[in-house]
Amino acid sequence: MHPVRQKIRLLLRALVIFYLLVRTALVYVVGWTLMRLGGRSLAARQAFFGECVLNLFRRLGATFIKVGQIMSTRPDLLPPHIIQALAKLQDDVGPFPFAQVRTTIEEDFGRELSSLFTEFSPLPIASASVAQVHKARLPSGELVAVKVRRPDIEELCTFDLGVMRLYARVLELIPSLRLLAPLDSVEQFGRAIRMQLDFTVEAQNNRRFTRNFATLPEVCLPRLYDDLCSRRVLVMEFIDGVKILDFKRSGVEPRRLGLLGFRVMLKMIFADGFVHADLHPGNILVTRDGRVALLDLGLVAELDEEHRSAFTRYFTAWAQGDGLTMADIMVTHSPVPYVGDREGFRRAVQEFVNRLHGKRLGEVEVAAVVYEMLQILRRFRVRVNATFTMVNIAIAVTEGIGKQLDPTLDLMAEAMPFFASLSQL
Repeated sequence: MHPVRQKIRLLLRALVIFYLLVRTALVYVVGWTLMRLGGRSLAARQAFFGECVLNLFRRLGATFIKVGQIMSTRPDLLPPHIIQALAKLQDDVGPFPFAQVRTTIEEDFGRELSSLFTEFSPLPIASASVAQVHKARLPSGELVAVKVRRPDIEELCTFDLGVMRLYARVLELIPSLRLLAPLDSVEQFGRAIRMQLDFTVEAQNNRRFTRNFATLPEVCLPRLYDDLCSRRVLVMEFIDGVKILDFKRSGVEPRRLGLLGFRVMLKMIFADGFVHADLHPGNILVTRDGRVALLDLGLVAELDEEHRSAFTRYFTAWAQGDGLTMADIMVTHSPVPYVGDREGFRRAVQEFVNRLHGKRLGEVEVAAVVYEMLQILRRFRVRVNATFTMVNIAIAVTEGIGKQLDPTLDLMAEAMPFFASLSQL
């Protein structure tokens, strides 16, 4: 595209975003005023603000929906009422036309669709902000799932991230917001989105997870058809199963599923250092033969040896009630030097740990613990490594799924032997 035309499009998109921001601000101010005059509580006003932010992201479209979903995993950066609102964001942007699906596939592989597949359902079985999935059959007779990227989504995301950078630079002029590093946060979100736009990255992640779980027959990944994979298209094995929280339809004993899911998470974090960072219930299927299948592998968190060791020491310190060491680990592995109240932060973490340390493990909800800790980080403006936060959220989500499968599960009791075996790292 011509540079001048690109700048014009960027400017127009920036104006649209500015208009929606102003409109949302006016709606919030009017609503907040009416709620204040009506004697509504602070919690109600905060929830209203969260809904305003949620509606704004929905109106801004696919890029912002995806950014909002990623932001909802960063409670160290945002207050709870914003996190709770953004967690409601769904990829409900509707399917794109089958003609565009056909065009993308034929452009990428240089062959007509009918020569690649003997059957191809024109209606998608899933549609999201980045791609949609169709069911098809290969000439060999195998059923496959065909994931096709939305047309022009890469260009749209590039534009929108450029606009976000402009606004982030403005926010960094405000001293109280500069500590939150808005520009760096936008860059982190941008990297996460680009990972999900390039399907060769998802294919690489798939192969790595397949190798990592090769010794666990209870876990499976969809097999790729390498000759039919590109930056915009993935053709993979069609896995026939039900979502994990529909376990009653699978006939599999729920306690077994809960324990298996948590052991999978422990292996990803502490043994492999390679974590599925979008592990919500919709991305975990239970197959007809009782295996757990992991899907949608575009977003991952990778822990090098240093950070894996730090994570192990962090959880070991937690088990021992040593909040001071936990605080030191978080500050030491911050991406930026900490210039705040370090001793106050250490005391807050120790007080937090003291409230939990006397309880039985079965009384502790990991999700609540993780989210409360992240709120302490936000209060003291301690910036932790984004991977650290993503892994914490993955643990919390896995624990939440496990509790829904079997409320009597003591998942931390399952985890502690794993931590103990690695505590010397």
